[in-house]
Amino acid sequence: MSQPKKDYYEILGIDRDADDDQITKAYRKLAMKWHPDRIKDADKKKEAEEKFKEITEANTVLMDPEKRRKYDQFGLLDGEGPDFGGPPPGFPDLSEIFGQMGGMPGMGGMPGMGGFPFMGGFPGMGGMGGMGMNMGNGNVNKQSRTSQEYKVKIKLEEIFNGCDKQIEIPFEDVCGDCVGTGSKNKKKKVCSDCNGRGIRMMVRQLGPNMISQQQSPCQACEQKGWVSDGTCTGCGGKCTKSNKLTKTLHIKKNFDYQTKMCVREAGNYDSNSERKADIYISFKISDLEDYGLKLVNDYDLVLEHEINIWDAFSGYTFYYSNHPNKNKYAFKINEIIKSDEVKFAKKLGLPNDDDGDLKFGKLVIKFTYKYPKTVLTSEQLKNFLKEHNDTKGINKDEYIKEKFINPENDVDEKPRGRRSHSPDESEGNVSCAQS
Repeated sequence: MSQPKKDYYEILGIDRDADDDQITKAYRKLAMKWHPDRIKDADKKKEAEEKFKEITEANTVLMDPEKRRKYDQFGLLDGEGPDFGGPPPGFPDLSEIFGQMGGMPGMGGMPGMGGFPFMGGFPGMGGMGGMGMNMGNGNVNKQSRTSQEYKVKIKLEEIFNGCDKQIEIPFEDVCGDCVGTGSKNKKKKVCSDCNGRGIRMMVRQLGPNMISQQQSPCQACEQKGWVSDGTCTGCGGKCTKSNKLTKTLHIKKNFDYQTKMCVREAGNYDSNSERKADIYISFKISDLEDYGLKLVNDYDLVLEHEINIWDAFSGYTFYYSNHPNKNKYAFKINEIIKSDEVKFAKKLGLPNDDDGDLKFGKLVIKFTYKYPKTVLTSEQLKNFLKEHNDTKGINKDEYIKEKFINPENDVDEKPRGRRSHSPDESEGNVSCAQS
């Protein structure tokens, strides 16, 4: 003969019309009181195990709308525990029970169990190490702000001389037809797989008086807690439409190309947080090869220059007319230049604006000997060795005299890295305010 049904409402100490929040609060309070790991008295631990199992069973049934409906209608006989094989929606895990209290010392998952057991401390089960808990839930934080990066190509001449540069940034904008829901009725559909939690719970019976819970992301809604029914004809259920943002960037003279600019909440629309992403604009130099240059140490420009052996051994003036800042420079060298020798010119590299303190990298020049392409006869060799740089057509007055430096004696600070800049929040324009 069947015994009278359990009164789950009485077990949790709640009214029959209690909502989910009231059920969860009551369960957490009782779970804190009766969790076996909190009971130090061995004589009372057995009672705690039975109580905890009972309140967990009550919570599991009442937090599942379908099970609660059947329970209210037909009741549940003793010995007919709820089906623990499926994921009971709304069933809090240990992190939710104790999350507000910073966790419980000594609680942790048992090796090999793949989850937090609800009962612990039994003989022969090994130590319950103080394993840290994740206090978050499965839903993506609606207050989180996403970001995206957009790279802008910039020329060396634009860096040194400045310019106004118009750009178009592609982004996914919110669909105006469905206001980012993907549905014709402009409403988000609660995910039926996880009941809007973004995570799914698997609760399994491990043995007598012991159950274990595992938590996994909901694949159906990608942890959002809701899904699009795909009925919006404007976006086909995507929630967004492709768009372009047009901006004019003011590139000042001697611009630091490692500057990062930010346009707040103007990028890709995130339908979960219902916010637009911040756009971070970074720069990439596009024409180094046109000047025969390479970049090292972020701000140093490297140039390889072929030199005749005659010039290398007899004193040489290097006339450099192709610097991207449009100036011309003359470097007089009164010493033997060895093949593959490297020399440095101060402040002729790229601008480095560090907190308003404008510095420049170096111009690094690597000299290489000019060699004949074929084996030479004695006469050809004599003529080859006499070849030297012809400076007759050069207007020397156009050139700024510079000197090479010994880098070991250079005490200037090295460039200190990349800066982030934020926009003028009130106007939404791109600006270069130091962060």
